[in-house]
Amino acid sequence: VTLHKWLDDEYCPEETNIKISEVASHSFYKSLMEKKTDLGEILLEMVQELGSISYQESFHGAFSSANAAVDLIIQRIQQD
Repeated sequence: VTLHKWLDDEYCPEETNIKISEVASHSFYKSLMEKKTDLGEILLEMVQELGSISYQESFHGAFSSANAAVDLIIQRIQQD
């Protein structure tokens, strides 16, 4: 939800943001289940998984989306 809102606010609301948020969330959850803790590794895996989305009608791409997701994860960790 946070990534979806950030993408809508930072760029513009679009359908792709919903899919990006779902794929990024699934990717992060998968990384946690595999006990991955290196954020660089999590980022690269997320970029790869986000590459499956079509960004043809979007203002951003897989890397910028993954980078935003990881930045939000870092902010969340720092709050706790």
